[in-house]
Amino acid sequence: MINDQSQNHLITKSQFPRCVILAAGASTRLRPLTDSKPKCLLEVGGKALLERTIENVLDAGVKEIAIVIGYRGEMIREFVKRRFPQIHIRFILNPDYTETNNACSLLLAKRFLENKEGNVGSNLLLLDSDILFSSKLLPIFLSSPLQDCIAVRVSGEHNEEEIRVKADGYGNIVFLGKETQLNETYGESIGIELFSVETTAHLFTILEQRVRSGVGRTEFYEASFQEMINHGTQLKAIDVSAFPAIEIDTVEDLQLAERMNIV
Repeated sequence: MINDQSQNHLITKSQFPRCVILAAGASTRLRPLTDSKPKCLLEVGGKALLERTIENVLDAGVKEIAIVIGYRGEMIREFVKRRFPQIHIRFILNPDYTETNNACSLLLAKRFLENKEGNVGSNLLLLDSDILFSSKLLPIFLSSPLQDCIAVRVSGEHNEEEIRVKADGYGNIVFLGKETQLNETYGESIGIELFSVETTAHLFTILEQRVRSGVGRTEFYEASFQEMINHGTQLKAIDVSAFPAIEIDTVEDLQLAERMNIV
């Protein structure tokens, strides 16, 4: 369990991660709310999900941000430029968002993370754009002394809709995905990850191989996480249950988020 004591070494191992926010999907399960706007621009408590996410990222000390867009991408671009006029945020278009999944969107962000030599040169903070989460979560998550972390909600009930995490007794993730049995679930992956330079490079190698083979075009990026684990990469499950968070996929999720009053 992460607690506020880790504030004492805020953002040490991840001094300057670059942040990728995935916001390309059409979010059909939220129709008709998403007929005219992307899910990340839906409001909770009078403020858009994406605006809250960017504020949380900036407040945590992360200044380099890229957003992968697709559905209603120009609306996202215009909104962000209007709300954050002083912040340079890169936009990466996934033109095939109707035919691909978030693994493909993530792969498109590779160049954003490369150095002048064309190699991955930055730690990666990865976020889905449909999460409402406490502003206290990221500073604590980034301050963890552990390498290669996935934020996991351990407490509470778990269901078939979640990306579920199975971990060993040391907090190492053994398996993650919707195929994990509920009775073996350690917690839910909430859609926030932090990877070292080396692991990020490995991740993009796997993503590229899977997308080129065809299977990766329509799968979630967790399939590439799992392949990394199978190859021996150690990914740690970080319990962030102390900080409220919810992934919004349905109207019911949106209504619950309003009741949670997350700040």
